[in-house]
Amino acid sequence: MQYVKVVNDNTIQGWIKCTPACGGWGNGAGKVSYTVYFYAQFSKPLKKFGVWSVEIPDGWDRKSTDFYEWLKTGKDVNIIRNDSLASTAKIMEGCREMEGKQLGFYTEFATQKDEPVSIKSGISYASLDGAKKNLEAEIAEWDFNLVRIKARNLWAKELNKIDVEGGTEDQKVIFNTAMYRTLIDPRAMADVDGNYMGGDGQLHKTDKFTKRTIFSGWDVFRSQFPLQAIINPEMVNDMINSLTELAGQNGTHYYERWELLNAYSGCMIGNPAVSVIADAFNKGIRNFDICKAYEFARNTCEKDGNGELGHAYGISTTLEYAYFEWCLSQLADSLGHKEDAAKYLKRSQSYRNVFDPSVEWFRPRNKDGWEA
Repeated sequence: MQYVKVVNDNTIQGWIKCTPACGGWGNGAGKVSYTVYFYAQFSKPLKKFGVWSVEIPDGWDRKSTDFYEWLKTGKDVNIIRNDSLASTAKIMEGCREMEGKQLGFYTEFATQKDEPVSIKSGISYASLDGAKKNLEAEIAEWDFNLVRIKARNLWAKELNKIDVEGGTEDQKVIFNTAMYRTLIDPRAMADVDGNYMGGDGQLHKTDKFTKRTIFSGWDVFRSQFPLQAIINPEMVNDMINSLTELAGQNGTHYYERWELLNAYSGCMIGNPAVSVIADAFNKGIRNFDICKAYEFARNTCEKDGNGELGHAYGISTTLEYAYFEWCLSQLADSLGHKEDAAKYLKRSQSYRNVFDPSVEWFRPRNKDGWEA
């Protein structure tokens, strides 16, 4: 669903609802659903404008299997289907406000030859008002070069947190490119006034931390977060607060493996948030509710772990859980929970239970013994 409204001669606003069915993330995988609000201004008045609408039949929702079809055939069935409908789009010239399933906005401008037209837009995951406030606070001017310089200076400040010596120029470029990528996510999803959409679907506000999103846990717990704990401890603190708030707001009371916009995306194995919390706490990053964080970390390992069985059937899952159970034992020890420390330290040895001495290698096993 989309919504668009002409606010005045130079401004439009609206929102886009992204659901699993319409491919909000991962071609429909997981349960990610969110709304993006926007507030956009043009440097020239709108002259001729309107809305186009495409009627998409029921049952044409994007599916996770579409991705594999694209890999196999090289054809994106969604693009093919949507292109076939584009020629049937209904055009509503002069329409100033509309809500619908598949909308687009178009406009023309009265310009001189080669005269440029600029557009600037603020977005928010919380509200239309938030999108407007974000734009006014972050891009008040119309000078594109000034905006570019400000952005460049912000990135230079971040990249200068590490001094690089030696190596070739190409190697330095590779290093800085990799460094840049480590700083993209987890990104802030709160508005400039601190408002953010919570895991309960309600608006929340805080000035204690910046609500962040996109914790691709399994991808980042080994390297990105240990690095950020050194150069950006505040960001790590933000992410732990964000994950802890989410676990409380959505009522699960455990940590998601791969969080995206307050939802579990359905990816990967293990309990990476437990590693991040233990590492942060033992490095002195502690501006979060450690009692609640420990409770949720413990719940996480109890929900998905090696448990009393001593393994998780598969080799990879058993090894992953064993490491995170070790992390939890270290956190428990730091907090003085001696019984838990001993309990999870014992469980962290579960990797031994999937090693088969008869073949001198690891093998999956079930509750009855080794799998064939």
